[in-house]
Amino acid sequence: MWVCNTMWCVCATAVMQFSRLVMSEKVIRRLLKQDVIINVRVADPDCRRTLYERGKPADYFTLIVEGHVQIHIGTEDFVFDGGPFMYFGAQALTGNCSTSFCA
Repeated sequence: MWVCNTMWCVCATAVMQFSRLVMSEKVIRRLLKQDVIINVRVADPDCRRTLYERGKPADYFTLIVEGHVQIHIGTEDFVFDGGPFMYFGAQALTGNCSTSFCA
């Protein structure tokens, strides 16, 4: 339960597409109760799991609730770590985009 409350607070305050100007609290809470939450756990710290691939369009939103991710950016392959409450793919939440979010 605390995970859904935390996710709702983060989404409603940090992500414009989930703000109260766009979506009501009731709708956000109903969305969080749907089967749209995927728990990705990696037991082996050397194991790499890819959430987005460079140059490949994606039509989903990702919120890191706990743990960390490693992000590779640009042609120089700049690397930085992200942690709890970092999100990706907010552009995919708007239905009127001509292109999906692209990593």
